[in-house]
Amino acid sequence: MKGTELILRALHAKGVKYIFGYTGGTIMPVIDEMGKQHDLFTFVMPRHEQGATFMAQGLSRASLSTDNPQIGVCMSTSGPGAMNLVTGIADAHMDSVPIVAITGQVATGVIATDAFQESDVVGVMMPICKQTYMPLAVDEIEKTIHEAFYVATTGRFGPVVIDIPKDVQLQETAKKYSFDLKKYQPRLPGFYYHPSPERDVLHKAIELINRSERPVMFCGHGVISSNAGEMLQEFAEKTNIPVAFTLHGLSAMPIDHPLSLGMMGMHGTVEANRAVMNADLIISFGMRFDDRVTGKLSEYAKNADVIHVEIDPSELDKNVATSVAINADVARTLHVILHDPELTSKPRRRWLKEIAENRKITLAEAEKELSVGVGDDGKLLMKTIVSRLSTITEGKDIIVPDVGQHQMMAARFYNFQTNNSWFSSGGAGTMGCSLPMAIGAKLARPDERVWSISGDGGFQMNIQELGTIMEQGTDVKIMILNNGYLGMVRQWQTLFFDGRYAGTPMLSPDFGLIAKAYNIPYQKVTELDKVDAAIRAAAEHEGAYLLEFICDPSEVILPMIPAGGGFGDMIVSRQKA
Repeated sequence: MKGTELILRALHAKGVKYIFGYTGGTIMPVIDEMGKQHDLFTFVMPRHEQGATFMAQGLSRASLSTDNPQIGVCMSTSGPGAMNLVTGIADAHMDSVPIVAITGQVATGVIATDAFQESDVVGVMMPICKQTYMPLAVDEIEKTIHEAFYVATTGRFGPVVIDIPKDVQLQETAKKYSFDLKKYQPRLPGFYYHPSPERDVLHKAIELINRSERPVMFCGHGVISSNAGEMLQEFAEKTNIPVAFTLHGLSAMPIDHPLSLGMMGMHGTVEANRAVMNADLIISFGMRFDDRVTGKLSEYAKNADVIHVEIDPSELDKNVATSVAINADVARTLHVILHDPELTSKPRRRWLKEIAENRKITLAEAEKELSVGVGDDGKLLMKTIVSRLSTITEGKDIIVPDVGQHQMMAARFYNFQTNNSWFSSGGAGTMGCSLPMAIGAKLARPDERVWSISGDGGFQMNIQELGTIMEQGTDVKIMILNNGYLGMVRQWQTLFFDGRYAGTPMLSPDFGLIAKAYNIPYQKVTELDKVDAAIRAAAEHEGAYLLEFICDPSEVILPMIPAGGGFGDMIVSRQKA
């Protein structure tokens, strides 16, 4: 068998159905072999290689909670093709998303000679993924691919890159070659995986929980990755402990649950952030205490003990010192702790009453603007549009935001009811991710409605993926919240740069003409009384639909903790000039 056949045989054995890729000289043999075996895979060609990485991410993330989880696979040729994967792979690495990227490479005989379309893929990718491979013989290919999938999905999820020279793809195996998948075990010296919590540290954690008066739980991406949302909710209800969510923890449980505090951190709710300030115990599940969550570390949770449950040992005590560190899988830890007879329940009425009072501040500030629905200039408010979308969809649809002001609006004002229904670029904050990621999410869960929500800036970064939607017939509902600026940067300029809007105004094309070119229905909405009808029209339409809402550029998303500030510096309301 040729190397190309072994590549596809291994991918098929791992349950791969979709391959997102862009052909070229050094990956052409694999794509050609796929054409011969056209019934095994669906090949989805983005209009830019970066799109392939985000499509793969969307597939991986959305299918995680289904009966048939899949790992997104993307392919590209060498040189510029492989380099165009870098941003999406770095994004997956920051957000712990399992994808496998396969790149073609120039032939082994000309590696390191500056051959045509050669680039050091292994060297470039090594710092931004879990593992990189370059098989140099045909009989290494199958083992390498199976090991790559194991690495991507074991412990803390992440991307893996396999760079395969063209001559290795075309090599023939010897007659004696064999690979027994049933007996295969990856050999990874130094890698130790401990999914179950140790009894002694769990006992210490339960002691802290039982004696705490003002505890708060943090729900991070690890809760989603381990499918532990229902158990987290059960644990919260059993112990009467409120739950705050990181950006990636959203949709692990219903956001309107009585014990939900909403999102915490830089743009978190007042009740979530003040709970962190006043807590005597923080119980963190599957999150890494990044700067957007903690603010100024020297002032963070000074009066609280910290229990940190995390699959990656390198994250424990990295940013925030722990009282109890539990290096284990979130789902397994919650399962054990829920059934521990030592765990007790308290009413915690005084603590919950304090939280309820703080919640009124968030609601009062939001309701002021939502009741009006437009800004001072009469243009639509993003938060109003997201709130209307939430009401019409009953919070049950899949939401895939881009990065920026609208992203925070969606995180705050969509009433998430469906488990694992929010897919966002967090750690890397990559503009342009939404449209391709939504395509992957729709392929993973075809029976659910998917909304891609972008600003006018982010949408134009990968606008070409409308071509993929057109070619594949993908039913993605697209919202552009167009305020004529790079909205989040403009907000910072408003608050911290004396209103100097340098580099943020943006002139956009006629999105209606662009939609027409791709044969996608389109509506432009400028009036508040037309918002609901437009959303319903898109929701009920069979196929892709593009909505453009003209929004108020002066709108800001509050609360906000200034960069480098502490929770005590939280800006709750904007003073009128």
